Amino acid sequence: MQRRSFLKVGAAGGAVAAVGLSPIPSRANNTITETDFVLTIEEANMELIDGSVVYTLQFFRGFDNASPELRVEEGEKITITVTNNDHRPHGFVIHAASGTWIPPIPPGETASRTFIAPAAGTYMYLDGTKGPLHRLMGLHGVFVVEPANKGRTVGGAQTPYSQKEHNPQLQMLFEAFGNHPRFPGSGWIAGDETRDKVWLFSQIDPSLNASFAAGESIDSKAIRNKFTPRYFTINGLSGFDTAHHDSEDKPHEGPAGRIMPSGRQGEPCLLRCLNAGLANHAVHIHGNHCFEICETDYKGRRYISENIYELDTWLLRPMQRIDMLLPFERPPDAAVWPPRDEPFPLKYVMHCHFELSQSAGGGNYPQGAVTHWEMTGAL
Repeated sequence: MQRRSFLKVGAAGGAVAAVGLSPIPSRANNTITETDFVLTIEEANMELIDGSVVYTLQFFRGFDNASPELRVEEGEKITITVTNNDHRPHGFVIHAASGTWIPPIPPGETASRTFIAPAAGTYMYLDGTKGPLHRLMGLHGVFVVEPANKGRTVGGAQTPYSQKEHNPQLQMLFEAFGNHPRFPGSGWIAGDETRDKVWLFSQIDPSLNASFAAGESIDSKAIRNKFTPRYFTINGLSGFDTAHHDSEDKPHEGPAGRIMPSGRQGEPCLLRCLNAGLANHAVHIHGNHCFEICETDYKGRRYISENIYELDTWLLRPMQRIDMLLPFERPPDAAVWPPRDEPFPLKYVMHCHFELSQSAGGGNYPQGAVTHWEMTGAL
Protein backbone atom coordinates (compact mmCIF):
# COMPACT_ATOMS: atom_id res chain seq x y z
CA MET A 1 0.00 0.00 0.00
CA GLN A 2 1.44 3.36 -1.02
CA ARG A 3 1.24 6.26 1.40
CA ARG A 4 2.98 9.60 1.63
CA SER A 5 5.35 10.29 4.53
CA PHE A 6 3.60 10.65 7.85
CA LEU A 7 3.45 13.94 9.63
CA LYS A 8 5.28 13.72 12.93
CA VAL A 9 2.98 14.56 15.80
CA GLY A 10 3.77 13.94 19.43
CA ALA A 11 4.90 15.50 22.69
CA ALA A 12 8.65 14.93 22.72
CA GLY A 13 9.64 18.46 21.71
CA GLY A 14 12.31 19.46 19.20
CA ALA A 15 11.10 18.92 15.66
CA VAL A 16 8.10 16.98 16.92
CA ALA A 17 5.06 19.14 17.65
CA ALA A 18 2.52 18.41 20.38
CA VAL A 19 -0.87 16.98 19.58
CA GLY A 20 -3.61 18.91 21.31
CA LEU A 21 -6.19 21.61 20.95
CA SER A 22 -4.54 24.81 19.85
CA PRO A 23 -4.39 27.75 22.26
CA ILE A 24 -6.88 30.49 21.48
CA PRO A 25 -6.21 34.24 21.67
CA SER A 26 -6.98 36.00 24.93
CA ARG A 27 -10.55 37.23 24.69
CA ALA A 28 -11.06 38.79 28.12
CA ASN A 29 -12.37 42.05 26.69
CA ASN A 30 -13.51 41.12 23.20
CA THR A 31 -14.63 37.65 22.22
CA ILE A 32 -12.97 36.49 19.00
CA THR A 33 -15.01 34.12 16.87
CA GLU A 34 -14.83 33.13 13.21
CA THR A 35 -17.29 32.14 10.53
CA ASP A 36 -15.11 30.33 7.97
CA PHE A 37 -12.86 27.36 8.70
CA VAL A 38 -10.59 25.33 6.41
CA LEU A 39 -9.60 21.87 7.68
CA THR A 40 -7.56 19.05 6.21
CA ILE A 41 -7.60 15.37 7.12
CA GLU A 42 -4.07 14.04 7.44
CA GLU A 43 -2.21 10.90 8.45
CA ALA A 44 0.05 11.37 11.46
CA ASN A 45 2.39 9.52 13.77
CA MET A 46 1.57 10.32 17.40
CA GLU A 47 4.15 9.85 20.14
CA LEU A 48 2.57 8.68 23.39
CA ILE A 49 3.55 9.40 26.97
CA ASP A 50 5.88 6.38 27.24
CA GLY A 51 7.69 7.15 23.98
CA SER A 52 5.87 4.61 21.81
CA VAL A 53 4.37 5.78 18.53
CA VAL A 54 0.99 5.00 16.99
CA TYR A 55 -0.50 5.76 13.61
CA THR A 56 -3.44 8.21 13.74
CA LEU A 57 -5.57 10.47 11.62
CA GLN A 58 -6.02 14.14 12.52
CA PHE A 59 -8.02 17.17 11.52
CA PHE A 60 -5.52 19.92 10.81
CA ARG A 61 -6.04 23.64 10.51
CA GLY A 62 -2.74 24.70 9.08
CA PHE A 63 0.21 22.31 9.07
CA ASP A 64 1.04 22.54 12.78
CA ASN A 65 -2.46 22.74 14.26
CA ALA A 66 -3.74 19.24 15.03
CA SER A 67 -7.22 18.70 16.50
CA PRO A 68 -8.09 22.39 16.31
CA GLU A 69 -10.68 24.05 18.47
CA LEU A 70 -13.28 25.91 16.42
CA ARG A 71 -15.04 28.82 18.10
CA VAL A 72 -18.07 30.69 16.75
CA GLU A 73 -20.99 32.78 18.00
CA GLU A 74 -24.55 31.48 18.10
CA GLY A 75 -26.74 32.43 15.16
CA GLU A 76 -23.85 33.17 12.82
CA LYS A 77 -23.65 31.67 9.33
CA ILE A 78 -20.69 29.25 9.42
CA THR A 79 -18.85 27.61 6.53
CA ILE A 80 -16.54 24.65 7.12
CA THR A 81 -14.41 23.36 4.25
CA VAL A 82 -12.68 19.99 4.56
CA THR A 83 -9.98 18.56 2.28
CA ASN A 84 -9.33 14.84 2.56
CA ASN A 85 -5.60 14.14 2.19
CA ASP A 86 -5.96 10.53 3.32
CA HIS A 87 -6.30 7.67 0.83
CA ARG A 88 -9.69 6.61 2.32
CA PRO A 89 -13.05 8.45 2.22
CA HIS A 90 -13.87 10.58 5.27
CA GLY A 91 -16.77 12.77 6.34
CA PHE A 92 -17.50 15.51 8.86
CA VAL A 93 -20.30 16.31 11.27
CA ILE A 94 -20.83 18.32 14.45
CA HIS A 95 -22.53 15.91 16.82
CA ALA A 96 -26.12 16.91 17.65
CA ALA A 97 -25.97 20.08 15.53
CA SER A 98 -28.36 20.08 12.58
CA GLY A 99 -27.26 20.89 9.04
CA THR A 100 -23.55 20.22 9.67
CA TRP A 101 -23.08 16.85 7.95
CA ILE A 102 -20.61 16.54 5.08
CA PRO A 103 -20.94 13.18 3.24
CA PRO A 104 -17.82 11.03 2.77
CA ILE A 105 -15.20 12.93 0.79
CA PRO A 106 -13.16 10.89 -1.72
CA PRO A 107 -9.35 10.91 -1.32
CA GLY A 108 -7.78 14.15 -2.50
CA GLU A 109 -11.06 16.01 -2.81
CA THR A 110 -12.68 18.90 -0.93
CA ALA A 111 -16.21 19.56 0.31
CA SER A 112 -17.87 22.23 2.42
CA ARG A 113 -21.01 22.89 4.43
CA THR A 114 -22.67 26.16 5.40
CA PHE A 115 -25.02 26.23 8.40
CA ILE A 116 -26.27 28.41 11.22
CA ALA A 117 -24.36 28.05 14.48
CA PRO A 118 -26.49 26.28 17.12
CA ALA A 119 -27.26 27.45 20.66
CA ALA A 120 -24.27 28.45 22.77
CA GLY A 121 -22.41 25.58 24.40
CA THR A 122 -19.83 22.84 23.86
CA TYR A 123 -20.01 20.45 20.88
CA MET A 124 -17.82 17.77 19.31
CA TYR A 125 -17.05 17.47 15.62
CA LEU A 126 -15.85 14.23 14.09
CA ASP A 127 -15.72 11.92 11.13
CA GLY A 128 -18.73 9.70 11.76
CA THR A 129 -18.14 7.25 8.92
CA LYS A 130 -17.31 3.62 9.75
CA GLY A 131 -19.08 3.85 13.12
CA PRO A 132 -16.62 4.83 15.85
CA LEU A 133 -13.54 3.68 13.89
CA HIS A 134 -12.39 6.96 12.35
CA ARG A 135 -13.27 8.86 15.50
CA LEU A 136 -11.05 6.50 17.53
CA MET A 137 -8.25 6.96 15.00
CA GLY A 138 -8.19 10.65 15.99
CA LEU A 139 -10.68 12.41 13.74
CA HIS A 140 -12.45 14.48 16.37
CA GLY A 141 -12.26 18.01 17.79
CA VAL A 142 -14.14 20.64 19.77
CA PHE A 143 -16.66 23.15 18.43
CA VAL A 144 -17.44 25.91 20.95
CA VAL A 145 -20.37 28.26 20.45
CA GLU A 146 -20.22 31.57 22.32
CA PRO A 147 -23.48 33.18 23.45
CA ALA A 148 -24.71 36.45 22.04
CA ASN A 149 -24.33 39.41 24.43
CA LYS A 150 -21.97 37.21 26.49
CA GLY A 151 -24.98 35.25 27.76
CA ARG A 152 -25.77 37.88 30.39
CA THR A 153 -28.27 37.10 33.09
CA VAL A 154 -31.02 39.46 34.23
CA GLY A 155 -28.56 40.71 36.85
CA GLY A 156 -25.83 41.28 34.25
CA ALA A 157 -23.56 38.30 35.01
CA GLN A 158 -21.90 36.64 32.03
CA THR A 159 -22.61 32.96 31.31
CA PRO A 160 -21.64 30.40 28.61
CA TYR A 161 -25.24 29.96 27.38
CA SER A 162 -27.98 31.62 25.39
CA GLN A 163 -30.19 33.92 27.39
CA LYS A 164 -33.27 32.07 26.15
CA GLU A 165 -31.96 28.87 27.80
CA HIS A 166 -31.34 30.37 31.23
CA ASN A 167 -33.16 29.12 34.30
CA PRO A 168 -33.28 30.71 37.78
CA GLN A 169 -30.71 28.27 39.22
CA LEU A 170 -28.14 29.03 36.53
CA GLN A 171 -28.69 32.76 36.87
CA MET A 172 -28.32 32.66 40.64
CA LEU A 173 -25.05 30.72 40.46
CA PHE A 174 -23.36 33.05 37.99
CA GLU A 175 -24.67 36.14 39.74
CA ALA A 176 -23.26 34.85 43.04
CA PHE A 177 -19.67 34.95 41.82
CA GLY A 178 -18.19 38.20 43.07
CA ASN A 179 -21.38 39.07 44.95
CA HIS A 180 -21.66 36.45 47.69
CA PRO A 181 -19.59 35.85 50.87
CA ARG A 182 -18.74 32.35 49.66
CA PHE A 183 -17.51 33.61 46.26
CA PRO A 184 -15.78 36.93 46.98
CA GLY A 185 -13.61 36.96 43.87
CA SER A 186 -14.97 38.04 40.50
CA GLY A 187 -17.63 36.94 38.05
CA TRP A 188 -17.00 34.45 35.28
CA ILE A 189 -15.81 36.13 32.06
CA ALA A 190 -17.23 34.85 28.77
CA GLY A 191 -14.59 34.19 26.12
CA ASP A 192 -11.56 34.58 28.42
CA GLU A 193 -9.26 31.59 27.80
CA THR A 194 -7.93 31.82 31.37
CA ARG A 195 -11.48 31.06 32.60
CA ASP A 196 -12.45 28.56 29.88
CA LYS A 197 -10.65 25.20 29.51
CA VAL A 198 -11.30 22.23 27.23
CA TRP A 199 -10.84 18.63 28.39
CA LEU A 200 -11.37 16.36 25.38
CA PHE A 201 -10.88 12.81 26.69
CA SER A 202 -10.04 9.91 24.41
CA GLN A 203 -8.45 6.47 24.54
CA ILE A 204 -6.06 4.57 22.28
CA ASP A 205 -5.91 0.84 21.63
CA PRO A 206 -2.53 0.44 19.84
CA SER A 207 -3.52 -2.90 18.31
CA LEU A 208 -6.53 -1.28 16.63
CA ASN A 209 -4.40 1.58 15.29
CA ALA A 210 -1.83 -0.90 13.98
CA SER A 211 -4.49 -2.97 12.20
CA PHE A 212 -5.94 0.16 10.64
CA ALA A 213 -2.51 1.39 9.51
CA ALA A 214 -1.81 -2.01 7.91
CA GLY A 215 -4.99 -1.76 5.86
CA GLU A 216 -6.64 -4.74 7.53
CA SER A 217 -10.40 -5.16 7.28
CA ILE A 218 -12.02 -3.92 10.50
CA ASP A 219 -15.64 -4.57 11.38
CA SER A 220 -16.72 -1.21 12.80
CA LYS A 221 -19.75 -2.81 14.47
CA ALA A 222 -17.52 -5.20 16.45
CA ILE A 223 -15.06 -2.58 17.71
CA ARG A 224 -16.97 -1.89 20.91
CA ASN A 225 -16.63 -5.51 22.04
CA LYS A 226 -12.92 -5.78 21.22
CA PHE A 227 -11.67 -2.29 22.13
CA THR A 228 -8.89 -2.58 24.74
CA PRO A 229 -7.52 0.89 25.52
CA ARG A 230 -4.00 1.20 26.91
CA TYR A 231 -3.49 4.96 26.60
CA PHE A 232 -5.77 7.67 27.98
CA THR A 233 -5.47 11.25 26.78
CA ILE A 234 -6.83 14.75 27.33
CA ASN A 235 -6.62 16.87 24.17
CA GLY A 236 -4.24 14.23 22.81
CA LEU A 237 -1.85 14.49 25.78
CA SER A 238 -1.24 12.36 28.86
CA GLY A 239 0.38 12.64 32.26
CA PHE A 240 3.23 15.11 32.59
CA ASP A 241 2.45 16.71 29.23
CA THR A 242 -1.05 17.88 30.26
CA ALA A 243 0.16 20.60 32.65
CA HIS A 244 2.70 23.41 32.84
CA HIS A 245 5.60 22.77 35.19
CA ASP A 246 8.40 25.26 34.54
CA SER A 247 6.61 28.21 32.91
CA GLU A 248 4.29 29.45 35.63
CA ASP A 249 4.51 33.00 34.25
CA LYS A 250 2.67 31.81 31.10
CA PRO A 251 0.36 29.05 32.35
CA HIS A 252 -2.22 29.42 29.58
CA GLU A 253 0.08 29.05 26.58
CA GLY A 254 0.50 25.97 24.40
CA PRO A 255 -1.51 22.73 24.40
CA ALA A 256 -0.96 22.17 28.15
CA GLY A 257 -2.23 25.67 28.85
CA ARG A 258 -5.50 24.81 27.14
CA ILE A 259 -5.97 22.03 29.70
CA MET A 260 -4.61 23.25 33.03
CA PRO A 261 -6.75 25.72 35.04
CA SER A 262 -4.68 28.46 36.65
CA GLY A 263 -5.89 31.59 38.38
CA ARG A 264 -6.31 33.49 41.59
CA GLN A 265 -8.66 32.69 44.43
CA GLY A 266 -12.26 33.48 43.52
CA GLU A 267 -11.79 33.39 39.73
CA PRO A 268 -14.21 30.66 38.52
CA CYS A 269 -13.17 28.55 35.52
CA LEU A 270 -15.38 26.65 33.06
CA LEU A 271 -14.30 23.06 32.30
CA ARG A 272 -15.71 21.85 28.98
CA CYS A 273 -15.49 18.03 29.29
CA LEU A 274 -16.04 15.75 26.27
CA ASN A 275 -15.40 12.04 25.68
CA ALA A 276 -14.46 11.04 22.14
CA GLY A 277 -13.55 7.46 23.06
CA LEU A 278 -15.37 4.24 23.90
CA ALA A 279 -14.51 3.97 27.61
CA ASN A 280 -16.17 5.75 30.51
CA HIS A 281 -14.24 8.30 32.52
CA ALA A 282 -14.84 9.30 36.14
CA VAL A 283 -13.35 12.77 36.31
CA HIS A 284 -12.16 13.51 39.86
CA ILE A 285 -10.81 16.85 41.03
CA HIS A 286 -9.00 17.58 44.29
CA GLY A 287 -9.18 20.79 46.33
CA ASN A 288 -12.63 22.01 45.23
CA HIS A 289 -16.05 20.70 44.35
CA CYS A 290 -17.31 21.70 40.90
CA PHE A 291 -20.79 22.76 39.80
CA GLU A 292 -22.41 20.70 37.03
CA ILE A 293 -24.12 23.29 34.83
CA CYS A 294 -24.81 21.45 31.55
CA GLU A 295 -24.77 17.88 30.23
CA THR A 296 -26.00 15.84 27.28
CA ASP A 297 -28.17 12.75 27.13
CA TYR A 298 -27.51 9.60 25.10
CA LYS A 299 -28.70 11.32 21.91
CA GLY A 300 -26.41 14.30 22.40
CA ARG A 301 -29.19 16.69 23.42
CA ARG A 302 -27.97 19.42 25.78
CA TYR A 303 -29.67 20.25 29.07
CA ILE A 304 -28.89 23.23 31.28
CA SER A 305 -28.98 22.01 34.88
CA GLU A 306 -32.04 22.99 36.87
CA ASN A 307 -30.74 21.40 40.06
CA ILE A 308 -27.07 22.36 40.21
CA TYR A 309 -25.04 19.87 42.23
CA GLU A 310 -21.54 20.25 43.65
CA LEU A 311 -19.43 17.26 42.64
CA ASP A 312 -15.86 16.15 43.14
CA THR A 313 -16.28 13.31 40.59
CA TRP A 314 -18.49 13.15 37.51
CA LEU A 315 -19.16 10.32 35.07
CA LEU A 316 -18.31 11.09 31.44
CA ARG A 317 -19.72 8.48 29.07
CA PRO A 318 -18.63 7.93 25.45
CA MET A 319 -19.71 10.88 23.26
CA GLN A 320 -21.06 12.73 26.29
CA ARG A 321 -20.38 16.42 26.94
CA ILE A 322 -20.53 17.99 30.40
CA ASP A 323 -19.75 21.56 31.43
CA MET A 324 -18.47 22.01 34.99
CA LEU A 325 -17.62 25.20 36.84
CA LEU A 326 -14.54 25.17 39.08
CA PRO A 327 -15.10 27.95 41.68
CA PHE A 328 -11.47 28.46 42.78
CA GLU A 329 -12.42 28.46 46.45
CA ARG A 330 -9.50 28.41 48.83
CA PRO A 331 -9.67 25.19 50.90
CA PRO A 332 -9.62 25.38 54.71
CA ASP A 333 -6.38 25.88 56.62
CA ALA A 334 -3.83 23.08 56.47
CA ALA A 335 -4.30 20.40 59.12
CA VAL A 336 -1.10 21.16 61.04
CA TRP A 337 -0.28 22.57 64.44
CA PRO A 338 -0.12 25.41 65.03
CA PRO A 339 -2.77 26.11 62.33
CA ARG A 340 -1.49 28.09 59.36
CA ASP A 341 -2.40 28.78 55.75
CA GLU A 342 -0.61 26.89 53.01
CA PRO A 343 1.56 29.17 50.88
CA PHE A 344 0.63 30.04 47.30
CA PRO A 345 0.65 28.68 44.69
CA LEU A 346 -1.76 25.96 45.77
CA LYS A 347 -1.73 22.96 43.40
CA TYR A 348 -4.28 20.15 43.20
CA VAL A 349 -4.55 17.10 40.98
CA MET A 350 -7.31 16.09 38.58
CA HIS A 351 -7.33 12.47 37.50
CA CYS A 352 -9.70 9.79 36.30
CA HIS A 353 -11.19 7.42 38.90
CA PHE A 354 -12.05 4.86 36.24
CA GLU A 355 -9.89 1.89 37.22
CA LEU A 356 -8.92 0.94 33.68
CA SER A 357 -7.37 4.34 33.00
CA GLN A 358 -5.11 3.97 36.04
CA SER A 359 -3.84 0.46 35.48
CA ALA A 360 -3.61 -0.45 31.78
CA GLY A 361 -0.30 -0.10 29.94
CA GLY A 362 0.62 3.46 29.06
CA GLY A 363 -2.40 4.69 31.00
CA ASN A 364 -0.73 3.72 34.27
CA TYR A 365 -1.41 6.58 36.68
CA PRO A 366 0.09 9.17 36.63
CA GLN A 367 0.76 8.72 32.92
CA GLY A 368 -2.88 8.74 31.83
CA ALA A 369 -5.86 11.10 32.01
CA VAL A 370 -4.46 13.39 34.67
CA THR A 371 -3.53 17.06 35.05
CA HIS A 372 -3.43 19.58 37.86
CA TRP A 373 -4.92 22.97 38.59
CA GLU A 374 -3.37 25.78 40.58
CA MET A 375 -4.44 28.76 42.63
CA THR A 376 -1.71 31.32 42.11
CA GLY A 377 -2.60 33.85 44.78
CA ALA A 378 -5.17 35.34 47.10
CA LEU A 379 -7.93 37.72 46.04
